[in-house]
Amino acid sequence: MQALAKTPWVLGAAAILIGLVLYWAGSIISAFQHNAGYDARQRIVHLLGPGNAAWAVAVLLAVALLVLGSSGETKRAPLANFLYQLLLLAAALITVASAVNAFIELTYIGSSFDVALYGFLEYLAGVPIAGAAALWAWRANPIALPGQKSKAA
Repeated sequence: MQALAKTPWVLGAAAILIGLVLYWAGSIISAFQHNAGYDARQRIVHLLGPGNAAWAVAVLLAVALLVLGSSGETKRAPLANFLYQLLLLAAALITVASAVNAFIELTYIGSSFDVALYGFLEYLAGVPIAGAAALWAWRANPIALPGQKSKAA
């Protein structure tokens, strides 16, 4: 809690993560609704709901907030280290979800080429953004291998 009291940057990053978890929980519930007319592809896209550019930008912002908030510290708080790891996980999941959603959209190419291409590009836009967030989170707080000291310690 000391990390939260020191800087609002950490609070902002934590709030984005909480929002992502809540949104993803809603997406999971939506994917398992028993509405008529949903095919397997639509259910997967609902399940991977945060796999888009908007959530990729949000996670990139959360990483930026955390980096800005902890840039002047000589020793980082354990909460900040934990948030870096959660952001790395979230960014990696969004990268994969964006790629899967993009390829699912390509399966609609037989129905409408324009709509399938638009959906493919729309979801694919999240891949480099979330990938950059994952790389930045990893570089800012690398996970030490057994027998190594972490930079954050």
